[in-house]
Amino acid sequence: MTTTKKRALIILIILLFGTVTACSVFIYFSERESGGRTIWDDNGLGKADGEEDTQPTGDKENPFGEPFISPIKEDIMQQYIHALSHQKVEAEKKWSFYEITDDRILYLLNELDYGDYTYKETYREILNRWYQKDFSEADRDHNRIWSLLGGTVGKAEGVLSKKEEKQFIESQRSEHR
Repeated sequence: MTTTKKRALIILIILLFGTVTACSVFIYFSERESGGRTIWDDNGLGKADGEEDTQPTGDKENPFGEPFISPIKEDIMQQYIHALSHQKVEAEKKWSFYEITDDRILYLLNELDYGDYTYKETYREILNRWYQKDFSEADRDHNRIWSLLGGTVGKAEGVLSKKEEKQFIESQRSEHR
Protein backbone atom coordinates (compact mmCIF):
# COMPACT_ATOMS: atom_id res chain seq x y z
CA MET A 1 0.00 0.00 0.00
CA THR A 2 1.36 3.38 -0.95
CA THR A 3 1.92 6.20 1.53
CA THR A 4 -0.90 8.23 -0.03
CA LYS A 5 -3.37 5.38 0.35
CA LYS A 6 -2.29 4.84 3.98
CA ARG A 7 -2.81 8.53 4.76
CA ALA A 8 -6.23 8.50 3.08
CA LEU A 9 -7.22 5.39 5.06
CA ILE A 10 -6.04 6.95 8.34
CA ILE A 11 -7.94 10.19 7.59
CA LEU A 12 -11.07 8.18 6.72
CA ILE A 13 -10.85 6.22 10.00
CA ILE A 14 -10.35 9.44 11.99
CA LEU A 15 -13.36 11.08 10.27
CA LEU A 16 -15.51 8.01 10.90
CA PHE A 17 -14.46 7.87 14.55
CA GLY A 18 -15.11 11.61 14.93
CA THR A 19 -18.59 11.31 13.40
CA VAL A 20 -19.55 8.41 15.66
CA THR A 21 -18.22 10.27 18.69
CA ALA A 22 -20.07 13.48 17.79
CA CYS A 23 -23.34 11.58 17.31
CA SER A 24 -22.91 9.78 20.62
CA VAL A 25 -22.25 13.04 22.45
CA PHE A 26 -25.28 14.67 20.81
CA ILE A 27 -27.57 11.76 21.80
CA TYR A 28 -26.17 11.72 25.34
CA PHE A 29 -26.86 15.43 25.91
CA SER A 30 -30.26 15.27 24.19
CA GLU A 31 -31.32 12.50 26.54
CA ARG A 32 -30.04 14.40 29.58
CA GLU A 33 -32.10 17.47 28.61
CA SER A 34 -35.23 15.39 28.05
CA GLY A 35 -35.09 13.58 31.36
CA GLY A 36 -33.09 10.67 30.09
CA ARG A 37 -35.32 8.80 27.70
CA THR A 38 -35.64 8.86 23.94
CA ILE A 39 -38.50 7.09 22.21
CA TRP A 40 -37.70 5.67 18.78
CA ASP A 41 -40.47 5.39 16.20
CA ASP A 42 -40.86 2.93 13.32
CA ASN A 43 -38.81 5.18 11.05
CA GLY A 44 -35.81 5.19 13.40
CA LEU A 45 -36.43 8.78 14.44
CA GLY A 46 -36.05 9.63 18.10
CA LYS A 47 -37.93 12.11 20.24
CA ALA A 48 -37.56 12.98 23.87
CA ASP A 49 -39.98 11.32 26.26
CA GLY A 50 -42.82 13.76 26.81
CA GLU A 51 -42.05 15.72 23.65
CA GLU A 52 -45.18 16.19 21.56
CA ASP A 53 -45.17 14.27 18.30
CA THR A 54 -47.08 16.31 15.74
CA GLN A 55 -45.59 14.71 12.66
CA PRO A 56 -47.44 12.27 10.42
CA THR A 57 -46.73 8.68 11.45
CA GLY A 58 -46.17 6.58 8.37
CA ASP A 59 -48.83 6.16 5.72
CA LYS A 60 -51.68 5.89 8.24
CA GLU A 61 -54.79 8.03 8.01
CA ASN A 62 -57.03 9.13 10.82
CA PRO A 63 -60.81 8.52 10.62
CA PHE A 64 -61.16 11.88 8.85
CA GLY A 65 -59.04 10.68 5.90
CA GLU A 66 -56.09 12.89 6.81
CA PRO A 67 -52.54 11.89 7.80
CA PHE A 68 -52.46 10.38 11.29
CA ILE A 69 -50.87 12.90 13.64
CA SER A 70 -50.96 12.54 17.41
CA PRO A 71 -51.69 14.52 19.38
CA ILE A 72 -53.64 16.75 17.04
CA LYS A 73 -53.38 20.48 17.59
CA GLU A 74 -56.15 22.29 19.42
CA ASP A 75 -57.35 24.22 16.37
CA ILE A 76 -57.65 20.95 14.43
CA MET A 77 -59.65 19.41 17.30
CA GLN A 78 -62.00 22.39 17.13
CA GLN A 79 -62.29 22.21 13.34
CA TYR A 80 -63.17 18.50 13.46
CA ILE A 81 -65.86 18.94 16.14
CA HIS A 82 -67.22 21.99 14.33
CA ALA A 83 -67.41 20.14 10.98
CA LEU A 84 -69.10 17.14 12.64
CA SER A 85 -71.72 19.37 14.26
CA HIS A 86 -72.94 20.66 10.89
CA GLN A 87 -74.73 17.36 10.31
CA LYS A 88 -77.02 18.12 13.23
CA VAL A 89 -77.58 21.88 13.23
CA GLU A 90 -79.58 24.49 11.41
CA ALA A 91 -77.34 27.41 10.43
CA GLU A 92 -77.27 30.12 7.79
CA LYS A 93 -73.84 29.04 6.47
CA LYS A 94 -71.94 25.77 6.81
CA TRP A 95 -68.55 25.58 5.09
CA SER A 96 -67.23 22.36 6.55
CA PHE A 97 -68.65 18.88 6.96
CA TYR A 98 -67.71 15.46 8.29
CA GLU A 99 -70.34 12.80 8.86
CA ILE A 100 -70.58 11.76 12.50
CA THR A 101 -69.31 8.23 13.14
CA ASP A 102 -68.40 6.38 16.32
CA ASP A 103 -64.85 5.94 14.97
CA ARG A 104 -64.40 9.67 14.58
CA ILE A 105 -65.83 10.46 18.00
CA LEU A 106 -63.67 7.79 19.67
CA TYR A 107 -60.59 9.05 17.82
CA LEU A 108 -61.15 12.59 19.13
CA LEU A 109 -61.90 11.34 22.66
CA ASN A 110 -58.67 9.32 22.57
CA GLU A 111 -56.68 12.34 21.39
CA LEU A 112 -57.86 14.26 24.47
CA ASP A 113 -55.72 11.89 26.56
CA TYR A 114 -52.57 12.76 24.60
CA GLY A 115 -52.80 16.48 23.94
CA ASP A 116 -52.65 19.48 26.22
CA TYR A 117 -55.89 21.26 25.30
CA THR A 118 -57.13 24.49 26.86
CA TYR A 119 -60.78 23.46 26.43
CA LYS A 120 -60.31 19.72 26.99
CA GLU A 121 -63.35 19.35 29.26
CA THR A 122 -65.60 21.20 26.79
CA TYR A 123 -64.54 18.83 24.02
CA ARG A 124 -64.91 15.78 26.26
CA GLU A 125 -68.41 16.82 27.38
CA ILE A 126 -69.58 17.32 23.78
CA LEU A 127 -67.98 14.16 22.41
CA ASN A 128 -69.19 11.94 25.27
CA ARG A 129 -72.74 13.17 24.77
CA TRP A 130 -72.52 12.56 21.03
CA TYR A 131 -71.06 9.09 21.57
CA GLN A 132 -74.18 8.34 23.64
CA LYS A 133 -76.24 9.50 20.58
CA ASP A 134 -77.50 12.57 22.47
CA PHE A 135 -77.57 15.45 19.99
CA SER A 136 -80.24 17.44 21.79
CA GLU A 137 -77.71 20.23 22.46
CA ALA A 138 -75.90 20.04 19.12
CA ASP A 139 -76.73 23.68 18.31
CA ARG A 140 -75.29 24.80 21.64
CA ASP A 141 -72.27 22.53 21.12
CA HIS A 142 -71.74 23.98 17.65
CA ASN A 143 -71.89 27.53 18.93
CA ARG A 144 -69.42 26.84 21.73
CA ILE A 145 -66.83 25.55 19.26
CA TRP A 146 -67.78 28.13 16.60
CA SER A 147 -67.09 30.88 19.16
CA LEU A 148 -63.68 29.39 20.02
CA LEU A 149 -62.89 29.45 16.30
CA GLY A 150 -63.85 33.13 16.12
CA GLY A 151 -67.02 32.50 14.12
CA THR A 152 -68.97 35.51 12.87
CA VAL A 153 -71.28 33.94 10.26
CA GLY A 154 -73.15 30.66 10.59
CA LYS A 155 -74.34 30.61 14.18
CA ALA A 156 -76.51 27.53 14.81
CA GLU A 157 -80.19 28.39 15.28
CA GLY A 158 -81.54 24.95 16.13
CA VAL A 159 -81.20 21.20 15.70
CA LEU A 160 -82.19 19.58 12.40
CA SER A 161 -84.99 17.04 12.21
CA LYS A 162 -84.04 13.52 11.06
CA LYS A 163 -85.42 14.31 7.59
CA GLU A 164 -83.49 17.61 7.36
CA GLU A 165 -80.33 15.87 8.56
CA LYS A 166 -80.68 13.17 5.90
CA GLN A 167 -81.18 15.82 3.18
CA PHE A 168 -78.15 17.76 4.41
CA ILE A 169 -75.89 14.66 4.36
CA GLU A 170 -77.09 13.72 0.87
CA SER A 171 -76.38 17.25 -0.38
CA GLN A 172 -72.71 17.11 0.65
CA ARG A 173 -70.26 16.37 -2.16
CA SER A 174 -67.21 15.88 0.02
CA GLU A 175 -66.04 15.86 3.60
CA HIS A 176 -63.67 18.59 4.72
CA ARG A 177 -62.89 20.87 7.63
